[in-house]
Amino acid sequence: MTLRPLANLVTLVSLLSGLSACEHEPGKPKVVVLGFDGANWETMEPLIAAGKLPFLRKLRDEAAWGSLTTFKPTKSPVIWTSIATGKSMMKHGILDFVYLKQKGLQVPYSNSEKREPSIWQILNATGHRSVVVNWFVTYPPDEINGVVVSNRFRKTLLLQNERAERMRDSIHPEEYFDELQQFVSLDYEDIRAAKELPDLAEDYEDMVPGASRKDIRVLADYWIYVLQESMIERVATHLAKTEDFDFFASYFRLPDIVQHFALELLDPLSVERDIAALRADKFSEEDLVAFRKRMSEVLEPFYRYMESIVKSYVTDPRFEDAYFFLVSDHGFSLHAGGYDHYHIPEADPAPDGIFLMKGPMTKAGRLASVNVYDVAPTILYLYGLPIGEEMDGAPLRAALQFKREVEYRRYLPGIMHSKENRPDDELNQKTLEELRSLGYIQ
Repeated sequence: MTLRPLANLVTLVSLLSGLSACEHEPGKPKVVVLGFDGANWETMEPLIAAGKLPFLRKLRDEAAWGSLTTFKPTKSPVIWTSIATGKSMMKHGILDFVYLKQKGLQVPYSNSEKREPSIWQILNATGHRSVVVNWFVTYPPDEINGVVVSNRFRKTLLLQNERAERMRDSIHPEEYFDELQQFVSLDYEDIRAAKELPDLAEDYEDMVPGASRKDIRVLADYWIYVLQESMIERVATHLAKTEDFDFFASYFRLPDIVQHFALELLDPLSVERDIAALRADKFSEEDLVAFRKRMSEVLEPFYRYMESIVKSYVTDPRFEDAYFFLVSDHGFSLHAGGYDHYHIPEADPAPDGIFLMKGPMTKAGRLASVNVYDVAPTILYLYGLPIGEEMDGAPLRAALQFKREVEYRRYLPGIMHSKENRPDDELNQKTLEELRSLGYIQ
């Protein structure tokens, strides 16, 4: 008779302990990762302080956030793959935009060269469903439970309609290709107006007498980048609304593209003065603050566009309990040679990206240290999964209101399954032309 009450007491304590654990740990969370290439706090801060990005300011106040430490070379395919895998480029195998094939032929890196699984492949192997849109180095797309719209799909805009059909294999499953074709549009003026974006090529020609947009290749192609960004935004929004998923990730790149030619849109005398001061080692902190403010004015419509994208996800009632990650791969630096992220002096560090995490169990506040390798481990930690034992980062437990024991395991490349890589000389050539216009290759 005395044993039964004792057993009941033990059972009650066990149940209460379980309830307590549930209060402090997520169950099966929904995670949304939004990546914006080249976004940086330095040029966002003047706009936030001026009240011009009110939603991002509110979101940051409620989130765990900080500068995202990145590494050299600050090249997008390398770093975005590190964000997705939690590993260095020497481990995941994506070392640059291109590699040299036989006879010195330059070939863009593809998913076929990636040696380590991305977060969505790990989640696929552990029974989770993912939707991935436009992430760098995702062609050929991974065959997972879910949808992968690879980074090749955006090049559909560059092809004639009768040839676009060959882009079908840029998506997994391929039957989604027909559904997503509705978002391919060449109505630049309508889209630019709808997104409240300036015509920077026209602005440049108005600002510089006798100048032509053709003088700056990336500026001449600005309209293509606007169309691609809008297309990816609409594809991602459509899939976010119509698909069931545990994990969602989409990549956007307009903040990076604009900064590649933004110096041309500033007062040339002020730029000349700043560069001269840098070369003479007389560039002060006040000069830097003033420069970033001028740069933020050029970037304002693009950060407002970015803010509208972020807001559309965070305020969606279906994602009320989701964890949101807002990340970029790098920032930009002004130096004696110009303003970029890939010709930075050897002694200067790689310019930081941004990091923000918001969810039901996050701690609001600025994080002392976050790097690109920490994103994937943190996502695995949220799902209660072991961290990859060869990952170079760690879960950001200081940013969360719960603690669990960190376990490790080796996620073998055997969980990686992607479609066959179909080389396309025309598309490769268009990619190389784009990389030359952006200054990444010769």
